[in-house]
Amino acid sequence: MFCTQCGHVCREEDRFCGACGHQLSSAGTADTPSIAADVNWRASNDFREIFNHPDVQNRIKRVTGATPGGMSADEFLKAAQPIMSLAGAGTVKLTLLKDIALPFYQKLGIKTDNQQQKGFRSTYGETLAAALCSLAARGQTLLDIKQAENGCLIEAKLPSTMWNWEGTILLSLETHPEGILAKGNVSVPGQAFDWGRGKRMLQTLFEDMLKYRDMQL
Repeated sequence: MFCTQCGHVCREEDRFCGACGHQLSSAGTADTPSIAADVNWRASNDFREIFNHPDVQNRIKRVTGATPGGMSADEFLKAAQPIMSLAGAGTVKLTLLKDIALPFYQKLGIKTDNQQQKGFRSTYGETLAAALCSLAARGQTLLDIKQAENGCLIEAKLPSTMWNWEGTILLSLETHPEGILAKGNVSVPGQAFDWGRGKRMLQTLFEDMLKYRDMQL
């Protein structure tokens, strides 16, 4: 089992993460939604329905390990499952993506003027599935996802490398009549300069999304 807060490997019987102290008990009681194979995930606006669809999970399994990341498909899916099962399970109805994006940015100390964005002429389901494939392929553990009426906000862990410390990737997907607008941010705490690495990582993310959006099984 993986901690959904920091990604630390925990035992099945653990109630709290040994690394960050995050409570794990609620994750263990989450029911895994059963999505029928004939559900049209491409036309869906529910991220749980998209993630849990057999076609999308097969896509994730196919691409995981395509780039060095140190994570198997089973590990990525297992870490993300509690988030996909429980996220958005409240009574508050979100109307604008900015209502949930700004608190995320403020929490991580991100300046929104460092944002990179790209438009996709595809459905919300296709774009979200492609984004999940990119995260899985590059070993970027899903940490949180927030649903809004016009899209979602994804938070994922950026693994540390010889070039950067561990950080966070934020990706928002906004639905518009002409398609989906994706906006990304990379935050690495304690690192004042990244010499353009964050920008290149977001460009790579968008390139991945184009590639995986059109992937044929």
